[in-house]
Amino acid sequence: KVPPQLIRLRILDESLRQRVGGLNDISAPWEQLAELDLPVSKVFIVENLQTGLAFDDLPGSVVIMQLGYGVDVLGRLAWVAKANCVYWGDLDTHGFAILNRARSYLPELKSVLMDEATLRSYQGLWVEEKDQHAAETLPLLTDPEQAVYQVIKRNAWGQNVRLEQERIDWDVAWKTLQQAI
Repeated sequence: KVPPQLIRLRILDESLRQRVGGLNDISAPWEQLAELDLPVSKVFIVENLQTGLAFDDLPGSVVIMQLGYGVDVLGRLAWVAKANCVYWGDLDTHGFAILNRARSYLPELKSVLMDEATLRSYQGLWVEEKDQHAAETLPLLTDPEQAVYQVIKRNAWGQNVRLEQERIDWDVAWKTLQQAI
């Protein structure tokens, strides 16, 4: 039997946790999560597990972690589609490709910390992306996102530049995430 696709999320609001027996960190098949009637107002989608585990409580919020290219499942969760959604991925070609894919299911999805200023601010923490995403352009990126994607693709600032999200100073990231909503 094929195992179900699991979604890992953390519920960041005590009143929302009470609706699911007090649980705050959940891994469950998407079909079960789709049945939840969570009155969530904010959904954060982050690429890496460590980032999602660092989130503190925020009223009306959940954070979904570690979906990678499996973000298409988000379109099946009605309570996610109704919320104000923010995506934060690695600043590399795959992070932008995941954002592009997620926007095909959540067209109003905003990105944070995936801009030129953030990338340049942490130049000393760059690593090399092993293999770049193949697409020359990603049609659902905003113009500023597309510009950063193109700079990375062309190796204009270095060979296969990559800034992993967990390398960004958490105090700066947390403040930015809270302001994004």
